[in-house]
Amino acid sequence: MLSANHLDSMFPFHFTVDGEMRIVSAGSALRRICPNVTDGAEFSRCFTFLRFGMLPTETFDGQYILKQRSTLFIFAATCSALVLRMQVLVLENPTRYCFIGSPWVRTPAEMRALNIVLNDFALHDATVDLLQLVQSTDRAIEDARRLTSKFEVQRNDLEQLIDTANAPIVGVDAAGCVLVWNQSMARITGIEKHDALKTHFASKHVSEACAQSVESMIASAVRGELTPVLEFELNTKCGDRRLVICSVSPRHDAAGGVVGAILVGQDITELGEYRSTLEQRVEQRTAQLSQANAELSRAMRSKDDFLSAMSHELRTPLTAVIGLSELLVEGVYGPLGTGQTKPIATIAESGQHLLSLINDLLDVAKIGAGKVELNWGDAEVREVCDASLRLVAQMAQKKHQVLSTRLDAAAPSIRVDERRLKQILVNLLSNAVKFTPDSGSITLETHADMDAGTLTFAVHDTGIGIADEDITRLFTPFTQLDSRLARQYAGTGLGLTLVMLLTEQHGGHVSVTSQVGKGSTFSAVLPWHPTAPRASSPASDEARADVKGATPPALSDTGPVIINADDSESCRMTIGDFLRGHGYRVVDAHNGAEAIAAVFEHHPVLVLMDLQMPQMDGLSAIRLLRSNAVSADLPLIALTSRRLADDRAQCLAAGADEFMSKPVNLPQLLATIGRLTGANSA
Repeated sequence: MLSANHLDSMFPFHFTVDGEMRIVSAGSALRRICPNVTDGAEFSRCFTFLRFGMLPTETFDGQYILKQRSTLFIFAATCSALVLRMQVLVLENPTRYCFIGSPWVRTPAEMRALNIVLNDFALHDATVDLLQLVQSTDRAIEDARRLTSKFEVQRNDLEQLIDTANAPIVGVDAAGCVLVWNQSMARITGIEKHDALKTHFASKHVSEACAQSVESMIASAVRGELTPVLEFELNTKCGDRRLVICSVSPRHDAAGGVVGAILVGQDITELGEYRSTLEQRVEQRTAQLSQANAELSRAMRSKDDFLSAMSHELRTPLTAVIGLSELLVEGVYGPLGTGQTKPIATIAESGQHLLSLINDLLDVAKIGAGKVELNWGDAEVREVCDASLRLVAQMAQKKHQVLSTRLDAAAPSIRVDERRLKQILVNLLSNAVKFTPDSGSITLETHADMDAGTLTFAVHDTGIGIADEDITRLFTPFTQLDSRLARQYAGTGLGLTLVMLLTEQHGGHVSVTSQVGKGSTFSAVLPWHPTAPRASSPASDEARADVKGATPPALSDTGPVIINADDSESCRMTIGDFLRGHGYRVVDAHNGAEAIAAVFEHHPVLVLMDLQMPQMDGLSAIRLLRSNAVSADLPLIALTSRRLADDRAQCLAAGADEFMSKPVNLPQLLATIGRLTGANSA
């Protein structure tokens, strides 16, 4: 510490203030020029601080001096024109502030006026600059020390983060030797950090098969090249292998130079084991699926067989019920007594109703199983609509309902499965008739939309209507809105389901609008584009239906011979009596073998061949008849109670001329026989 004399000789203009801002000491030159600078004098009475950059809220005190100690202070003496350029030194025990420096540079005249000689400040300015430089250097060193400490903390944090990371991390130098080995690596390999450091990573810790690839990857990273993610096996302390997947990036020093590489990975040993067994699992699963598919196929075949058997078992007795009832009504067995006609007609009507329910049930099951194939063709819209109305006309007449049509002339034809379209319309019309009170009205309307490419078949009725909350349940199988124990309207709830399924099979959709008490509109919207009108067939359902009204001739033992082959006695009797009533001589056969024998014995004009018969089935008998020159051209009609999709194709392929399902429409059968034999009636 400089003595007072040395300080005065070096800085004759210095002064010192205490914490209360009072003068403690002052240089000799300053005291000479400013006589009011005395010990104990208040700073503010001796000097004015020139507040360059000082905020209005700040005060020149000890706190401000400490805050601005790195800057130069400019003071003006209050008793003379002296201006001082000063640097502060903070003295401890007690705290004092020593300002050292020199007067502001003046002209010689001003210096003489202030009684300042050159020796008073010859090197003072340079000393002040040197002092400021030393202080700045000290502060820079202190800042560097604090920054170094901060970097050290960050480095320790980073090392701890790397060491405790869940992912295995390895750091290597440019030669590939280990510098970083975190806890995850130690856990995976069983090799502790102190044993792994300084060892060559690729050759020591990587499997021999992967070592070259890892070494090349590290070398690429050291060169600053992009490296792909790499899978390789790590050696473990116990001799096992762990599969890891790693990414590699360059490792830099403080100057930014590349000094090595960092490998960050993930243990995928379990994934590798899973992948190694995946193919085996896929094979096992494929085998399971194949077995399941086989079981499903067997189940579907069983279902088809069940449907076929049920169809046969139900239709065979229905053939007798419906056919014999119709024959009784027509008087084939003689005139009926008073009061007998209506009950027998009711039996026939009930049989037809039961048949329609069976048909709906089987159709829904087949469509759901994908067994129904549409027979596409061009159909005349008016013919289809008129035929559908005729099929429900009798039901409507009983309730004194009015049936009408409004057909769009822009759509005279449509490409559909004509039979299925009739099925859609008849179901919609039957529902309308059922749920419309007596004397109501039902309208079948079509509307063509050229832009959308659709044709809408809409059935409007003035019936009971449907509540909004019930509409969503309309198309659920076996669901009826009137599900009370003693419900007013009979049915199975399959009709609308079948309408929806058949419409969707055509690529269309069904919509419903209704208001309770005012009626409903059911619409089947089908894809449509203009087609050429279809020529009507003289053998259409409507034309053939007219035969039913003909008066049957008396029974005859003469006339053309027809072989009627069927193992069901009721079916043989029903069809046989009907044909005998129309002038044919019918020869019965119980199986295919008897039918063949009867053909060569009686030389018939036509053979009716049931498909399911004992000893020899109908298909085998048809093939044998077609293989013989005598019967090769004999007209054959195949009959079956089954309704499988491929039955018709099989029968025609075997050589049958026509295929008909039981219960047989007797007037239609009569028309078909006349067409095949070349006679309109026998």
